[in-house]
Parts: sequence; C-alpha cells; structure tokens
Amino acid sequence: MNRLEWILGIVLVVLLIAVAVVSLLFWFGPRQTATVQTQDPLLEQALKIEPTSVYEGNTAKVAYAAAQNEAQVWQADAELLNASATWPQGASAQQMLDGETSWGFTFYSPSAQEVAVISVVEDEAALISTGPHTQKNPVLNVSGWNLDSQEVIRSLLEAGGNDFINQEQVTTLTTALFTDDQEQNGRMEWQASLISLANGRALTLRIDATSGEILDKQTIGD
Repeated sequence: MNRLEWILGIVLVVLLIAVAVVSLLFWFGPRQTATVQTQDPLLEQALKIEPTSVYEGNTAKVAYAAAQNEAQVWQADAELLNASATWPQGASAQQMLDGETSWGFTFYSPSAQEVAVISVVEDEAALISTGPHTQKNPVLNVSGWNLDSQEVIRSLLEAGGNDFINQEQVTTLTTALFTDDQEQNGRMEWQASLISLANGRALTLRIDATSGEILDKQTIGD
C-alpha cells in the first residue's frame, strides 16, 4: 500500500466510524458528549467530540519497547514494519503535543513469512492477530528511528496543523511510522494526518524518521 492509498484508507475508515457512531446514537439515544452546534444535523453528528481516553498513553518509542518484547516471544526474528495510532476525535493541539496514546504495531518475521499485529495500551502489549505475508520492500533497521511521536506532531502543528484545527473545529489525528522502504529512497518515514469528518479535508505531512526533515506536505479537499 503506497502513501496516497494509506491516506485515503484512513479517511475512509474514519468516515465509516462516523457513520457507525451516528447509527449507534440513533438507536441507543443521546450520550453525554460535547458537540459543536450547527444548523446541519449531519454536520453536527460529524462534529461530535469523543471523550478523552481513560487509558494513559505512551509515546511511540516507549510503546515500541513493550511491543518488541511481545514480538520476540512470537518470533525471534520479528522486525518492525509499521506503528500507528489515532487520537480521540476533537483532541486539542495541547492534548496531542505530548504524543502519548495507545499504539498498534505490525511486525514481520522473515523465517515464518508472517506478520503479527500487536497493540500496546498503557504498558501492556497484546498479540492481536497473525497472518501470512510476502514482504516486497526492504525493511530498514529500526536503529535509524530517531524521531518520536511528540516531535512528529509538533512538526505537523507548526506546518499548518494549528491553523487546520482552528478552521475545522473538530479533527482526528492519525500518525504512522513506516520502516519498509516503500518510496525506494532509503528513508524510514513518519506520516501524520489531521482529518476533518465534517467535510473530508485532510492535512498530511511526511517526515524523515531519522533526520526530522519534512519530505512532503499535502492538503486534501481544498
């Protein structure tokens, strides 16, 4: 899956989640959530703000330590393919800046030709699923991963994210680290996206996970 497909996939998933939430609200009655008042009922549903997670989160690198231990139990040669996280809808810039949340990690075992998905909630890692996988792109050594999640989010906010949040009112933040060299450029990359459920707009930044260099910035939906 290339970067553009990943962005569009995240947008689609978030929109599907919004539809599911609207359906649940319809069937089970109102919930005690903060909303932004609008004249458009559909827009108002899209702007419902999710409660802050009751779980304490970690930065990506802290969570990775727990995930790696679980991955080694699964397969001794397990290597990281990607890490991803989504913040609660409506989280403020200040709430995002610490880079701490629950994380999902995908590991690849060359010997088993399989991947494993591992989640880390607080400090607890759990193996969620495994499956066959053929790895086409080279996997870069995780020792080149220098940039942690809070630094990625700071870069996103400074590169237009703060303005995007102010314009859209309610957004969802999704971040992902890719260690497989999809762009064939020898770089391990972070991708961070702010998405507005109200209109489908998204601001996405690609960042070199080793140097912190901004590789690309795109706004979808303008």
